Amino acid sequence: MNFILINKENTMAKFKLSLLFLCLCLILSLSGSGKPLASDVNAECLSCHSVESGGEDRLKVNENNLLSSVHGTLACTDCHLILPGEKEAGIPHKKDMPDVNCTASCHREPTEHKPGAGPLFYPDSVHGRAYLERGVQEVAKCWDCHTKHNIKKASDPESMVYRNNIPLTCSICHENMQVVIKFNIHREAPYQEYLQSVHGKSLLKEGLYSYAAVCTDCHGVHDIKGVGEPHLMAKEPDTCGKCHTVVFDKYKESIHGQEVLKGNVDAPLCVDCHGEHKIISHLIKEAPTSPQNIPDTCSTCHSRPEIMAKYGIPEDRIETFIESMHGIAIGYGYEAAANCSSCHGIHDIRPASDPLSKVNPANLAKTCGQERCHPGMPDKIAESKVHIAISQKKSGPLYYIQQVLIWLVFVTAVITIAWFVPGFIRKRRFFRRKK
Repeated sequence: MNFILINKENTMAKFKLSLLFLCLCLILSLSGSGKPLASDVNAECLSCHSVESGGEDRLKVNENNLLSSVHGTLACTDCHLILPGEKEAGIPHKKDMPDVNCTASCHREPTEHKPGAGPLFYPDSVHGRAYLERGVQEVAKCWDCHTKHNIKKASDPESMVYRNNIPLTCSICHENMQVVIKFNIHREAPYQEYLQSVHGKSLLKEGLYSYAAVCTDCHGVHDIKGVGEPHLMAKEPDTCGKCHTVVFDKYKESIHGQEVLKGNVDAPLCVDCHGEHKIISHLIKEAPTSPQNIPDTCSTCHSRPEIMAKYGIPEDRIETFIESMHGIAIGYGYEAAANCSSCHGIHDIRPASDPLSKVNPANLAKTCGQERCHPGMPDKIAESKVHIAISQKKSGPLYYIQQVLIWLVFVTAVITIAWFVPGFIRKRRFFRRKK
């Protein structure tokens, strides 16, 4: 019994000693270390930099904004470091202070679960390299996107990096024409285009901020790359595939998708057909994927002789389609007429030699016999050639009809001239005699 009581007393004594030690450490960390309290440092800074001070407006800090920000418990000198050789407090400081480095002692958390999202990726971004390596001041820095002394959490609707606010935040620089011209940015009004897109309307008009794509979903967060860099996130099909999973799965199996995955730079990407910032519904006439514009969209690649020759595809595919009955109907604005995607597919385009291709000879009757096209079309008619120029004999009856019409025009012209010229000469002689 005495042993148990002695053991309990020893345990209690150890607990009291540990508690005393923790309290002592806390007191030392707050006052005994010699480091001034954040409130004392900030009060000294605000004596010059408060809204009521007489300094320059750009150097004034709203104390209320500072206290309500996520950095409200920090001292000014935690971010605005003193220069070597200055006293510990560093106040008043020299005019030239080191640039704020948000990752020097903070914001160094690993982001394996979100590659590219963490601030540590900023130095390797198009913005970071310009600012840190070349000293360009106009590029986006931490405080340009997150603000300086009024930083809010990304989940706060008042934050500049809240999902609803990100497009407008990016537009501060990317719709500044001085910045656009100076740095040769290839898009002059991305925000205005985004507002007209299905993504912009879903975000800002329908309030689908959890689903609608914003700038950082396509371009990255802190690891944004510049145009022309290999494997640009904003142009990679798997970026679109993060949201459009079903479509991406079809695209991966298509001839275009397979070539892209092999690294073929000639193969079309999502943005080549749908656009970049102004992605609009195919139901809108101005859309590059609307029925009447699809031949023009496809012609971006399929009317280029060097591309067609490289892959053994006839160069006249677009031309022969335009001359066909379908092409003529589309030219007159008949939206129900078949276009390229009606026969070849949309995201699941395959070469004609592929058994799963819609234009494989075994599948033509089914393709042409679609409910909105020619239901019940016989196999023999479905096998008729489409991409054949009328000027070629292999086009069959159309070639001979064209030849007959050309000769009729020629003969009519000859007869007209033979009839008109002698008559004109006789009339002229007749009027001369009268005179």
